[in-house]
Amino acid sequence: MNTQLIGQSWDQLAGKHEDMVSSFYDRFFNQYPDYKPLFANTMDRHKKKMVETMALVARVTEDTEIAHPHLVKMGSKHCEYKLGREDLEKFKSVFLQVIGEYCAEWTDDYQQAWNEAFDKHVIPYMAHGMKINHAH
Repeated sequence: MNTQLIGQSWDQLAGKHEDMVSSFYDRFFNQYPDYKPLFANTMDRHKKKMVETMALVARVTEDTEIAHPHLVKMGSKHCEYKLGREDLEKFKSVFLQVIGEYCAEWTDDYQQAWNEAFDKHVIPYMAHGMKINHAH
């Protein structure tokens, strides 16, 4: 996984992280309206947390001592919603669409780097926190 590309693409969004996350949630709820009630009254906090988490993923994906416990903790905070791996895959799909639109120089290499970050780090460790079976 190319952590340098992940960091570079995140840096391209400087000053636009909040806008990108807002666009992400707009599209996510448009494509998957059933999720919207889970975020009632807490949208601003969720947006802030998502920017913080993705910044962490962009910076320290290889530094597993920092990133993995954070992702497990984030997953555990989602336990009450009874989500599964397929929910995390939907999140990843929409996130990759939106970040690709916001990055001025988005390439297949950036797409692959973020896809691997989700597949090898974000999804497995959030799933662990959510107590979901790790098998594909």
